[in-house]
Amino acid sequence: MTIDESKFANGRLIEGAYTQDETLTSVVIPEGVTDIGEIAFYGCVNLREVVFPKSLKTIREEAFGETGLVSALLPAGLEEIEEKAFFSCDNLRHIEVPGPGTIIGSDAFGCCDSLVEGYIGCGFPDHLRHHEKLQYTLLWCSCPDRHSAETSKIAEDFISQYEELVMEWIIKNNNVPAMNGIASRGLLHGDIDRYIIQSNEAGRSEITALLMSMHKIPDEGDFEL
Repeated sequence: MTIDESKFANGRLIEGAYTQDETLTSVVIPEGVTDIGEIAFYGCVNLREVVFPKSLKTIREEAFGETGLVSALLPAGLEEIEEKAFFSCDNLRHIEVPGPGTIIGSDAFGCCDSLVEGYIGCGFPDHLRHHEKLQYTLLWCSCPDRHSAETSKIAEDFISQYEELVMEWIIKNNNVPAMNGIASRGLLHGDIDRYIIQSNEAGRSEITALLMSMHKIPDEGDFEL
């Protein structure tokens, strides 16, 4: 669906334009729109796909909160994602924010527990709380080679300091992309045997295999699970 022109005002998609509209499944936001207003799509639980315009500069607070979005590919010219813009999107798995200068508000992707892969061009936004730093570290793990040396150091330091917490979330959420990034860089220094057992007990076969490859175990039969 293309947005109705009556929902625009001076390049802005007005506040609450489609709040809790359960008929929406996909949306194309046309070029020329620079601003998506507060709670514009809040509670659109069946909204799975949004095509964002290159002209977009700002996504306001809770604009996509509690929607059914699965993936969000945002334009490089985006200047700001406000607080809780994508809060509690339970199905959101992949996020791309390529703009290195994008300002990202607190909990912009808070409570998006399915978010396991993506790229945040600006690296780690300023003034992150602990749980947000965990989330951005896991996102970094899914594509470490795309990030700057500064971002990589922040993520690697977090993993070193909170390795057990990182592994708990990886195993709990079956975050294979993050585990792949950690394995490719050999970032674990704790008890890998225990992580293998925990992963196997949780039925996470791909994560178990990656952990075993880190442990230089060529075959499952060589390790007592």
